[in-house]
Amino acid sequence: MSVKEQAREAQDTAALSWMARLGFVMYGVVYFVVGVLAVQLALGDSEGKASGDGALRELARQPFGEVVLVVAAIGLAALAVWEVCEAVGGHTDRDGGKRVAARAGSGARAVVFAVLAFLAAQIVFGSSSGGGGGGTDTYTSKLMDLPFGPWLVGAVGVGIIGFGLNSVHQGLSDRWENDLQHGARSGSTGTALATIARTGFVARGAAFAMIGGLFVWAALTHDARKSAGLDQALRELRDAPYGPWLLGAIAVGLAAYGLFNVAKAWALRD
Repeated sequence: MSVKEQAREAQDTAALSWMARLGFVMYGVVYFVVGVLAVQLALGDSEGKASGDGALRELARQPFGEVVLVVAAIGLAALAVWEVCEAVGGHTDRDGGKRVAARAGSGARAVVFAVLAFLAAQIVFGSSSGGGGGGTDTYTSKLMDLPFGPWLVGAVGVGIIGFGLNSVHQGLSDRWENDLQHGARSGSTGTALATIARTGFVARGAAFAMIGGLFVWAALTHDARKSAGLDQALRELRDAPYGPWLLGAIAVGLAAYGLFNVAKAWALRD
């Protein structure tokens, strides 16, 4: 049996399928909390960090928070494995370059889910402090010091902008429907899912495009401190003209993206 066939067989097991659905739920919860934190930021409350790490820490502070994070770590880890299987042997309904691109996307998502699972486990076991010094500017500074460093930082920024634009395209072209059961794409359920999916994908795309823009700006100015993660990018937006209103709109969209992923867990195509 080939590696691709083994990956497809593993992905089809009921255990991994249901654990992956749990992972989508927890991923959606993380994004929903990010949206709530971003709303608080728009209203002038700077407590809490509007990022994946910040959302996990917010969940940890809730009743039974550690239990929730353990569930999140397990579900997200399973989802990472599921996406690895997709990257290796999935997307068989596509041909040529589209299949290659889809598998590359699954590989990238596997990394994201694995990182979130690792962060959740770190918080549970107390091995990650809230005020650590490993910020985005630190990593960008190290990259900037390499040969052709500013070009590398600029390339990272362009890549992040590309990811953001692809997210917008996914939302507006309804490509997200490909992963859902047919019944979830029709009637009032389909209308509701379409609304939250389009809003969520566009908002996520706008947020990541801002992050990429800050990386490009850091490369042009040779100043690593201008690079940013999601939280800093949202804070930059808040301080712009009409910023709180724009930030509020993106915050609602990020929460909608979270709700879509929770719904996706229920409507995921077998």
